[in-house]
Amino acid sequence: MKTLFLFTLILQFAYLIFAKSNSLNGDRILVILDKLEEKKNYSIFFKSLEDRGFDLTYSSASDENLEIIKYEESLYDHLILLAPETQYYENEVNTKQFIEFIDKGGNILLTANEKTGTPIKDLLYEFGATVDEENFEVIDNFAHNGTTPNVLAIKELDYPISLDKLEAPVLYSGTAIKSNGKNPYVKPVLVAGPAAYSWDDSVVSMAPLATGKNIILVHTLQAINNSRIVMTGSSKMFTDKYIESPVKINDKTYDKSGNLDFITNISKWTFQEKKVLKVISSKHHRINESERPEYYTIKNEIHYEIEISEYNDGQWQPFNATDVQLELIMLDPYIRTTLKQMPITNPNSSTFAVDLMIPDHCGVFTFKVDYRRYGLSWLLESDVIAIHPLHYNEFPRFLVQGLPYYFGAFSMLGGFILVTILALYHEDKKEVTPKKKTN
Repeated sequence: MKTLFLFTLILQFAYLIFAKSNSLNGDRILVILDKLEEKKNYSIFFKSLEDRGFDLTYSSASDENLEIIKYEESLYDHLILLAPETQYYENEVNTKQFIEFIDKGGNILLTANEKTGTPIKDLLYEFGATVDEENFEVIDNFAHNGTTPNVLAIKELDYPISLDKLEAPVLYSGTAIKSNGKNPYVKPVLVAGPAAYSWDDSVVSMAPLATGKNIILVHTLQAINNSRIVMTGSSKMFTDKYIESPVKINDKTYDKSGNLDFITNISKWTFQEKKVLKVISSKHHRINESERPEYYTIKNEIHYEIEISEYNDGQWQPFNATDVQLELIMLDPYIRTTLKQMPITNPNSSTFAVDLMIPDHCGVFTFKVDYRRYGLSWLLESDVIAIHPLHYNEFPRFLVQGLPYYFGAFSMLGGFILVTILALYHEDKKEVTPKKKTN
């Protein structure tokens, strides 16, 4: 018996040492709940994260030892905020610290509901979004589960970022998240159906504040440093009850909702397990050469190529795209051209290349690839190099455009020589008549 117990301890210890998630940012997740007792309501979601190798730490918003940053270092790699109704956080954890956490490269998944507290409202505002009015719920009398109109059953994604389609509808019960239009990087993922509306049952005479596809259920945001944020107006969609609930929409029945599939994929995107790009290498040189020169000369023919890899579920793989562009910039772009994807020779990356001519303009130019596409991490690769004018002995000696001038100069020279010859060698011959003397 002791041997079995010892063997079990060794296995658990080995798992703790060697278990590692597929996230490029790290494995440490802090889960903040309204009350620590609510942890059991999300057991399936939390277990799915642990099975993916994450190390979860749980805390309530009222915990006096709550910390996310210490000595200017992030204590965690990711945050899950399942405390929508909290009115304040202990230990001076506030919106400023959450923003600093994002600036340090952290990722956040946060939830709201119809009774969202001030901290989440302030954080949403910093991200360029707002939560609907208090006590307002999203209702759909057509696309709902069973006979409950405030439990929506959504099967279509507005902007798929980590999965293309849902096998079963997602159950959603909560409020709406609205973009305030101040942040262009806020994008909707899950949108209500055309018959949905936001409504407070206690205010009968009031018209709905939002209707149809103007009601956003799940928003995403990718910051300029590639930190990722997911905002949703329903904390219930993460609960065991909604994950395991059967779905009946109109005349069709599903044994289980698509919530686990949806939140698994959206959390993979949030925690940088999917859709992450990186530049392996980039180079440029004159055609028929292989080394980067110290400078180029105007109108040089050059070759540029960049190698890009995409990370998905623990593997680096070739990145496929037709819209990767190169810019040659000196204050303004002088050349913007699309790179062509070359045949794949490396199982972990793709190469994009182009041949082009240097502009007929000297100065200090930047070779820049700035690739920003929704759902993918942003790429920025640049290299600065000088472009020189032609040397005095590099200019062409004959220009087709100068033919009239060449003809005029040579014709004048030829005429001058001809006139000179005539002047030198021409002589008028006159007959002389002899005269007799008369004296």
